[in-house]
Amino acid sequence: MSNNNTATWQKLSPIAIIYFVLHFIVRFVKDGLINIAPAFAIWVTQVENKLFWFASGASVLALILVTYATLYYFNFRYKVTDHEIILRKGVFKKERVTLNFAKVQNVNLAIPFYFSPFSAVNCHFDAAGSAQQEVVLPGVSDHYANMLRDQIFNYRAKPQQTEQQSESQQAAQSPDLTLANFEVAKFGLMSGMMFLVLAALAPFTEQITDYIKQDFAAPLTQFFNNLVTNNEYAEMAAGATIILSGIALFVFASVLGAVIRFYNYELSLENNKIKRISGLFERHQMSLSVSKIQSIEVKQNWIAKLLKRYTINCKQINNSHANTVKKGQSLIVPVLTKSQVNDVMNLCWDKQLDITNVPFQPIAINYFYKTFVLYWLLPISIISAFLFNPLLDGAWPVLIAPLLLGVVLSFLRYKRFGFYFDGEQVFTRKGLIGVSYKVFKGFKIQQIATTQTPPMRKQHLSSLRFQLASGGISVPYLPQSEVNDVMNRLVLLAETSKKRWM
Repeated sequence: MSNNNTATWQKLSPIAIIYFVLHFIVRFVKDGLINIAPAFAIWVTQVENKLFWFASGASVLALILVTYATLYYFNFRYKVTDHEIILRKGVFKKERVTLNFAKVQNVNLAIPFYFSPFSAVNCHFDAAGSAQQEVVLPGVSDHYANMLRDQIFNYRAKPQQTEQQSESQQAAQSPDLTLANFEVAKFGLMSGMMFLVLAALAPFTEQITDYIKQDFAAPLTQFFNNLVTNNEYAEMAAGATIILSGIALFVFASVLGAVIRFYNYELSLENNKIKRISGLFERHQMSLSVSKIQSIEVKQNWIAKLLKRYTINCKQINNSHANTVKKGQSLIVPVLTKSQVNDVMNLCWDKQLDITNVPFQPIAINYFYKTFVLYWLLPISIISAFLFNPLLDGAWPVLIAPLLLGVVLSFLRYKRFGFYFDGEQVFTRKGLIGVSYKVFKGFKIQQIATTQTPPMRKQHLSSLRFQLASGGISVPYLPQSEVNDVMNRLVLLAETSKKRWM
């Protein structure tokens, strides 16, 4: 590794071609499939020899991707100086990316299964800014990646060099937290990934339905006809079997995705850095400095509530061009019991904290009235105006059910909101059936604002919004006097604190 500004341009190992091929395949699946969806629908409905044209199209696509990945590899060069990494890449569009060591938040190492025999890793550099400018050195040796990571960390922490020990020289230690793969599988049920798959398949509902009727419903109906004499019962049994099989397939896919991502999950604290290792096909190693955590979110959706499990998300600086945290800059602990939540919070936070038992202050009940009237009573009243005659004929009981549902959901939403400030830390709570807790240090606030509608002004209420480097957090309908007090104390804390916010 060169430590001067005259460092020479270097090439990657030829095995990096494998990474580029798979990388472009993933990009095509994520971005390209949406664009070819109309052509795919025509192929499903109109083309006769589907297998032949599918094989031909897949072969041509594979050839294009492999050729492009190979050209991309031959055009990829990188240079490491004493203070920055410079990349030159691109086939048709040439790019030059410069990343200063001071901008690097983390250096994460990923070990794909196809690199394991070569002792090679993918070296990912996380920096605040555009998520599109990804800086990755694929297929470099594990020794070189650790040397590069040490060089960057030493550059960023020169005043503490005498206090800190190089990560590559540390003795191996047992992780502070491990998750059984059986527990990790539960995250597949909690994550709602199956609903995203259903949403992606929505444009092809008609084609899928026709295909199921032709190739599955008829044979299944015939099968059940051999067991029962009533054809109506046979059709019902066939329909139920198809529906249950579909649900089982989506659940299995969601669980499999969680296991692939978080297989053999390990979490440990080393030199004030949280270290996470997980993954089935790619053992991904992520390091996150505790001081860079901007906020922590503890979530429990309705499925997690049934399983009595929680998910923790430690957030860093988000993408400056969107209100979303850049991929790779959030540390997720997927599935935890309540006692494990406290253990992880003690690792990631400098104070012992039971976030689920914080004495939250409720918001004003005016929020419940506003939510119910604005989102339920008013729309249902407008609909009723168009259904005047049916209501006179006795259809009015149909409106009772949505009104009662609106009351219940609006009340649950109101009850889930909570706020607490202990002088140093801010705690918020929200949710509907599930619940989400958030905590952040007061001195890390980037901006604080209040909003008031005319009715809220008359009721002496205000809504608070905190802008952090990891995103925005809002709490509605708090007493005006308390909002003013909290704002003054937080502004003073942010201005006088000498602590680093990142």
